[in-house]
Amino acid sequence: MHLYFKLPSWRAIQKFLFYFLFFGNIAFIAYLWLSSSNYYIVQNPGYGDWEIAVGRLAGLLGEFFLLVELVLIGRIRPLEHLYGFDRLNRFHRWIGYSILSLLLAHPIFLTIGNAISGQAGLISTFITLLATRANVIYAFAAVLIFIYIVFLTVVARKRVRYETWYFTHLLTYVAIGLAIPHQLGTADLIDGFNLNYWYVLNFGVFAFVLLWRWLRPLARFAYHRFTVAKVVPESPDTTSIYITGKHMSRFKFQSGQYANINILARGMWYTHPFSFSCENNGQYVRFTIKNSGDYTSRIKDVKEGTHVIIDGPLGLFVEERAQREKLFFVAGGIGVTPLMSMLQPHARDKKDIVLVYAVRTVNDLVFRSEIEAIQQLNPNIKVIYILGTAQPGYESGRFDKEKTVRLVPDFFDREVFLCGPPPMMMAVVANLKEIGFAEKYLHYEKFSF
Repeated sequence: MHLYFKLPSWRAIQKFLFYFLFFGNIAFIAYLWLSSSNYYIVQNPGYGDWEIAVGRLAGLLGEFFLLVELVLIGRIRPLEHLYGFDRLNRFHRWIGYSILSLLLAHPIFLTIGNAISGQAGLISTFITLLATRANVIYAFAAVLIFIYIVFLTVVARKRVRYETWYFTHLLTYVAIGLAIPHQLGTADLIDGFNLNYWYVLNFGVFAFVLLWRWLRPLARFAYHRFTVAKVVPESPDTTSIYITGKHMSRFKFQSGQYANINILARGMWYTHPFSFSCENNGQYVRFTIKNSGDYTSRIKDVKEGTHVIIDGPLGLFVEERAQREKLFFVAGGIGVTPLMSMLQPHARDKKDIVLVYAVRTVNDLVFRSEIEAIQQLNPNIKVIYILGTAQPGYESGRFDKEKTVRLVPDFFDREVFLCGPPPMMMAVVANLKEIGFAEKYLHYEKFSF
């Protein structure tokens, strides 16, 4: 009898390493905390000792999860390609909620514990801690900053501009910088080994994020010297920006992926994610951008020759994940951009593809002439336009279960790629699941901030 042992894939090994680092550090922080006086305190709690011990553990874990947040938003390509933007973004939000709880628990439990041990009032004890303990005032400022970030993300997220959201999240670096001096003076980190571990953990994460988020895009810019080649209006509120540079044949991406770009023009230099709207061609890349009221309203005014920093490619919204030959693309509004880049290569083959493209009006049909030209080359591509308002010759209304079954009767045999506004995507996903479509054949990523 022969026994066969299948070696784990490189993807499985990477996932194991990330989980090992995540949970391994949590376990070691718990050991680090217990290895100081906290083990004795937990076993033999005195007046306020137990509360102080819990407060110290909350502080250590809060800082660790802050570092995890930096990694999640650090645009680290191996992590992004392993899990995808959508899953990382959800994990980022869950971690954010836990950080707020831990960072609030840290001063609350320490104040309660010290108030009990000193037989003093909570307010007077808190003021005393701020005034007398080393660097506590800086740590308190860090907590206030993070409370503001979480409030903006959770409560006011839909009412703020992208620029406000982006710059506010950069305050995370400030909060961590304010908190570090306070941590390094705590009893849990006074031991040489513990202190060295904390230095390695913090500055290792800073170095990793610095490399991937800042230095790598700058190095790629220095090599390719990306510049705007031309700006083309696609509709009254949508503009395509073509970018070229040196050694473009060595800049590789897959159709459906996206990149974070910085347009180095006044008022536009901060990072924004956009999907590639063309296939990889070795000559230029194209991003097609809708006016969303923020700096996207100025895309049409970008001058030729303007330098651009491109950080990417990123994302798992790619055709190679498909397990079936027949494809079903569903686009809502400007969500057609990654699907357009996936559609272009099939002008040269006979792939069986259905594209459902939903917009408000005929004027919002971006790439219509390109799509029709591709159909001329590949008659196996079927395109269905759905308008928000009734108009002769077009489907109208929402793309619901009835339209799915009627317009694409063989959808059960197809692989679905979906991109559009988050509410529209969630409605389509729910409809497909209700009529029995298997989720493993459904692909989408949400790019909302």
